[in-house]
Amino acid sequence: MLVLALIACAPHVPVVPAPAAATVLPASVGEGPVTHTAVVSARWAVPLKGLVDTHDPAAADLDPRAKHPIVLPVHVLEHPTAGVFVVDSGVAREVPARGLVRKYLKSVEVEEPLADILAGRPLAGVLLTHTHLDHVVGLADVPDAVVYAGPGDERGHGLMGALAFPTFRRGLGDRPLHTWTFADGELAAVDVVGDGSILAISVPGHTEGSTAYLARTTEGPVLFTGDCSHTRWGWDHGVAPGTFTEDHEANARSLAALKAWASTVPGLRVEVGHELTPTPPARR
Repeated sequence: MLVLALIACAPHVPVVPAPAAATVLPASVGEGPVTHTAVVSARWAVPLKGLVDTHDPAAADLDPRAKHPIVLPVHVLEHPTAGVFVVDSGVAREVPARGLVRKYLKSVEVEEPLADILAGRPLAGVLLTHTHLDHVVGLADVPDAVVYAGPGDERGHGLMGALAFPTFRRGLGDRPLHTWTFADGELAAVDVVGDGSILAISVPGHTEGSTAYLARTTEGPVLFTGDCSHTRWGWDHGVAPGTFTEDHEANARSLAALKAWASTVPGLRVEVGHELTPTPPARR
């Protein structure tokens, strides 16, 4: 009964539309004005079957029971006029988790909380790829920053979403969630700062509002897949995430479309959701 009640409650946070113009993914992407720094905020190990669909024939020799090392990255994007943004929030100095959720996070090894990564710099916004627990627990470190995510991610979905969503609400505090307004169609995008240098891209599946980001950096274009692909192995082999994903068919479609577009962009660097230096998955 408790499980059914949690799901039925459909926890959510207040939202406002993000003031960003709808656009399309450009056919040509080069260097731009954004400086990008990747930082490992924490390390964790989780079941491989959650990160990779081990039922996919391409994953037949992988061990679904193996614990796979991952990182909780923070990607810092510094725009010369719009300010500093981060893609996902890493972890906070004091994670606002309680009960079962705090116990679940106990094995997370913190390396650099979000507050330390920013070192006092003001933040223009947090660009969430989605609102799963491991992407939002740093929000408590930036109580005044605007937080952005895809439409639908203002709600907790399923049992895990219902259990974890109170931590997200506490991290947000009194802030609303600013949600992107995507046009209909595959890989719909919005222009985050108005000059084409940072784009939010709709990639539903892992969650309803899963969002990838593209930055035109001083070293060339960088794509942040979020958990549309947790691992480099999954990206390289076109294998979508496993049990951590809410809608497997939609995730697979989004991943295939994102890979097809990425293959046309010379010099594109791809940053997957939970690896900076790829770790080969364990075999059976």
